[in-house]
Amino acid sequence: MKRNSLTRQIVLDQALQMASNQGFSQVTYNGLARGLDVQPQSLYRYVDNIADVKAGVVAEYVKHLIASLQKQLLPYSGKEALRQFAIYFISYSQISIPFAEMVSGLTEYGHTPQVVKQLTNLRKLLVTIISDITNDPVDVNKNEELFLNFITGNLALVTMGSLEIIHDQKIFTENVDRILTLIK
Repeated sequence: MKRNSLTRQIVLDQALQMASNQGFSQVTYNGLARGLDVQPQSLYRYVDNIADVKAGVVAEYVKHLIASLQKQLLPYSGKEALRQFAIYFISYSQISIPFAEMVSGLTEYGHTPQVVKQLTNLRKLLVTIISDITNDPVDVNKNEELFLNFITGNLALVTMGSLEIIHDQKIFTENVDRILTLIK
């Protein structure tokens, strides 16, 4: 790729693709430069360092997740939208960067402005859905926390190998429905 045609977005897209194919921890400055067919020092025009790249990857991952969720949830509303949110969130984590690596990335780079912005946007999407089905506005945050704890707990179990996502899909869906009965 010619240096003049590079942009920060192209660099981050390549890094996200590398993370999805090889794992988040395998994204390196030299590997990224090779993937873009440029000298490593050329990347400094677009990203500050590998930490900037990895924070960008986490932000892009969340940004893509939000866009995918919005598209997926378009035909749904109410509890069915929340149900589909859970199902799609889990399946998305299985087709992109491994969940354990993304948690590691969130832990390390979750404080950066670009990641905070995308996590805030993800939370807004979820809060909008939950607000529509929660009777008492005081309970919105509790319902959001309950729902997120359920999703992330399930993802952790899948990641550890304690659950097989395909085998336990029916149980997962039933548990989503049980959680939804608690949200009023």
